[in-house]
Amino acid sequence: MKHIFYFLLFFSFLTCNEKQQTTKVESKLKTDTTVLTKIDISKINYIDYGVDTKAKNTLDAWQAYNTIAVAVNGLKSANFDFFKEDNSVFIPTIKELETTIPDKINIDPIQARMLILKTKLLKLEEVINLKTTQKKEKLLVIKEVFEAFSNMTLQINKKFEKEAQSIIKPDEL
Repeated sequence: MKHIFYFLLFFSFLTCNEKQQTTKVESKLKTDTTVLTKIDISKINYIDYGVDTKAKNTLDAWQAYNTIAVAVNGLKSANFDFFKEDNSVFIPTIKELETTIPDKINIDPIQARMLILKTKLLKLEEVINLKTTQKKEKLLVIKEVFEAFSNMTLQINKKFEKEAQSIIKPDEL
């Protein structure tokens, strides 16, 4: 009879320990899928290109670009309002980005960067609004948006820089 008692006592200790371990594992998983913080986002490494002074006037007049720029800067401080609000602001801004591009910068390389940015913004909006998305995946998509926006800005800067250069070509013989 003593053996049965000791066996039951040992079994109960064993099952209690398993419940504590599963609780610890579950809490670790929950911290991985929790809300992103400014600190998490600040750890993202990418090259951030600013707007050149030559391009500033053109970009200041482009409202859709400025709205996206504000949203991307908001991402840096973990502000996801632009992506979480109803689609009455997000979707029209994405459409305006393509339709209201200034003629001065309406060239194929910039349009390609704009298409990439649009795709990454739509992907981010989807990932942010899904409840099952893990923290790692959100951070990866945010990095992609940062890089796409930065690359588009770089391409615009290059356009204005190229125009500012006066290259003299030698006469052809």
